[in-house]
Amino acid sequence: MSDGDQHGGVPELEPGTWYIDPAHSCIIFVAHYLRFGRVQGTFGDSWGVVRVAEDPAASEVDVTIRTESLNTGVAARDRHLRSPDLLDTEAHPEMRFTGTGLERRGRGPHAFRMHGELTLHGTTRPVSLDCRWGGEAPDLQDPEGVHAHFFAADTRISLSDFGIEDVGPTPWGARVIGDTVDVVLEIRLQNADPTEWLRQIGHFA
Repeated sequence: MSDGDQHGGVPELEPGTWYIDPAHSCIIFVAHYLRFGRVQGTFGDSWGVVRVAEDPAASEVDVTIRTESLNTGVAARDRHLRSPDLLDTEAHPEMRFTGTGLERRGRGPHAFRMHGELTLHGTTRPVSLDCRWGGEAPDLQDPEGVHAHFFAADTRISLSDFGIEDVGPTPWGARVIGDTVDVVLEIRLQNADPTEWLRQIGHFA
């Protein structure tokens, strides 16, 4: 493992396939409503891989998120967000991010930007994430066989870019749901497929 300086700020993971550990990762979004309010939620069901190349900048990223797993803590609001008015999760059960490139960007030796394409609500648009490597650690249950790295990332998307419009005007002219949504990711990436372990702990329905 290098200090990240040799490859434009991207830490040097061993080439090969690395897996997102959804049980120890979190996808958070913050949406705006009625101009001044903010609602925070999560997507609790995601999976994906990073195929690390000899040149880390040529690595491939492929992440899928189940849209039905949206959770803001209020069941009625979640049903509305999942409805055809907004995400329409029945018609669009998944969103997907595929990485297209990395570049050095940001403060500190472990900061970088990941460029990619996000498919949401049936529409694909370019999205870039500001990322930071947090550190590495062996697995608690299998420290000899499973090794992991921690990353944080954030971005901002516009709902209208993906064909998701507001649900109606307010009497004072503000949007009910703001167009911009902030997204924060806390990701644990490990060198072993977590699928069997996730089944054992009941992560899958």
